[in-house]
Amino acid sequence: MSTRSAGWRLELLGPPRLVGPDGRVVPCERKTAALLAYLALEGPTARARLVALLWPDTPGAVGRNNLLHLLRRLRAACGADITRAGDPLALTDDVSVDVSVLSDEHATRALPGGAFLDGVDLDVCPDLHEWLLARRDLTSTRRAHAYRTGARQLEQQGRWLEAIALTERLLTLDPLDEDAHRTLMRLHYHNGDRPAALRAYHRCKSALQRELDTEPSAQTARLARRIDQGNLHVERDVSVTPPTQLPVSVLRPPTLLGREAAWAQLEDAWTAGKLIYLTGDPGVGKTRLAQDFVRSKGRALYLPARPGLRDIPYGSAARNARARLAAAPHAQLPDWARRGLSRVLPELRDGEDLPPLVGDQDRLQFFAAHMEMVRLTSPGFAGVITDDTQYYDLATVELGTYMLSRAPLGAREGMPRHISIFRRGELTPEAFATVDHLVRSGVAVLVELTGLDDDALHDLLRDLELPDPAALLGPLRRVTGGNPQFVLEAVKNVYERGTLDPDDLALGAPTTVLATITERLDRLPEETLQVARAAAVLRADFTIELVAQVLGTSLLDTASAWDELEAAHVMTGERFAHDLVLEAVLAGIPVTVSRLLHRAGARALARMDAEPARVARHWQEGGDLRQAAPWLLRSGEAAQRSMRSSEARRAYDEALRAYVAVDDTQGAQKAEQALDALARQFTTT
Repeated sequence: MSTRSAGWRLELLGPPRLVGPDGRVVPCERKTAALLAYLALEGPTARARLVALLWPDTPGAVGRNNLLHLLRRLRAACGADITRAGDPLALTDDVSVDVSVLSDEHATRALPGGAFLDGVDLDVCPDLHEWLLARRDLTSTRRAHAYRTGARQLEQQGRWLEAIALTERLLTLDPLDEDAHRTLMRLHYHNGDRPAALRAYHRCKSALQRELDTEPSAQTARLARRIDQGNLHVERDVSVTPPTQLPVSVLRPPTLLGREAAWAQLEDAWTAGKLIYLTGDPGVGKTRLAQDFVRSKGRALYLPARPGLRDIPYGSAARNARARLAAAPHAQLPDWARRGLSRVLPELRDGEDLPPLVGDQDRLQFFAAHMEMVRLTSPGFAGVITDDTQYYDLATVELGTYMLSRAPLGAREGMPRHISIFRRGELTPEAFATVDHLVRSGVAVLVELTGLDDDALHDLLRDLELPDPAALLGPLRRVTGGNPQFVLEAVKNVYERGTLDPDDLALGAPTTVLATITERLDRLPEETLQVARAAAVLRADFTIELVAQVLGTSLLDTASAWDELEAAHVMTGERFAHDLVLEAVLAGIPVTVSRLLHRAGARALARMDAEPARVARHWQEGGDLRQAAPWLLRSGEAAQRSMRSSEARRAYDEALRAYVAVDDTQGAQKAEQALDALARQFTTT
């Protein structure tokens, strides 16, 4: 009869080992460590599953025999059974595991340093290796969260030295975490040691220059200047108070101001039945103008593009098609159109997988299906607004060009007028060439917006119900240049500081709209900001559930943080309140945090069968080329099936470079074969 274990401790943080009840240490070789870690964290597991994970290329009988030998060696080393007999395999109940306390912030702070299964390499077990990387990321994220939360609590209690020690542990975990460096600078300053605070800044600067060849962010540099000047109280980094309740007029001004000339241009183009292009700098008010104008004519269909879809052929076309069908549920697509659209809308397939597009005739039929859908979903709308078209993928741009060449929107009876909005200078050369051609040929007009003049800016301040708008006019003009969104962000910022003193607008005011938004973001609790960061990394079509998966947090906690983001006017529903807010969040994410979030995003999107190009991009941004390479291959295959040769070639080229970078000869051969097949296909078609 076997001897039962009593009080064994499995340590998975740092080099893995088993510690017996008498203190005896049993080292674990890599597959033993992987087996024990998997059982500890995933629970009872079928033996067949364990064999497939540990010996993926081994015949079944041999793999099962390998598992038996491993368990026998483990029992001999321990002198006791620490796994239960039978199938599924499981650890005995009296084996404790160090990482089990990661859900307890206080217990996590007491854990020793070291990565999860530090030094264990499972490259020869691809699925288990992926599991290991995910667990390492999750462990690192939870530990960092515990350190960061603990440091903030200690800071609020004035326990500076303890907070400094915990922040140093956070920096040991991630030496490139600018948030942690700023916390350390602030803590030393509050502890009365300004030289140490400045040394902490130079330590941050040196680490970023050495590892990333970059400088600290403007936020970090600004904090260092204020420490040097002894003026830290202006930074307000410690504040975790709820955001000030802003007047409704600040959230959305009641009237459109200073756009009389642009409105007249829109009116002339509308009457003439021309396509309208509207452009200007971010935040200048393009969307508000277009929406107010179209609503003055009747019902508007608003189709905003989203960042993150440029790499997906027909990604924006598919998004717009779904929005059109949802807005016109009465539309009944004929079978041929439904079948054609199902190439980009899998939910229309009814279980049928269409063959790839193989020639121009197939492509034209697909375009015709899309055009039929547009025709059937258009009645009842006075105008269609496509916003942020600088985010369109090339395939969507070409589809739109085809449709305009066949029947310019608004030129046929029953078809709505069309306004297309894009940021100045951000269209691809191919897309802008189309705009320029249509404008020159008289089919379209281009309306350009600039900042508000002084009269319009004064009227805006008056509508915002601000005291003494005349006194605020000069400082806001200098700070914002008359950009309406910048004005609103500056006013929100000052409201949250608790004063509307005109001098406060100019004193240390940020010089860009992104910096202004960043100041507001800095006042959010760290957990809330992390939720915004995860959403920003996902960029397109995120949900609260998806963000919770990326962060490895509970849905309830994520939803609670989301409520705070909405109260702070960072989110509106399940989207950012403005693209500039999204960009400000992205700009403030430390590089190492960004990589962790991208890798977690790739895993979450892969589980929901997202587009291969999107998953691949997240792996690339996460710095894991080994994982990115096969997804790039799949991305190329998807593009090739849609006759998108340029996108397919780019994806295969990137896959080839990724395989070469990780020294995967077989993968590189697959990418080269795909490139050869692509060249043959488009030579013969």
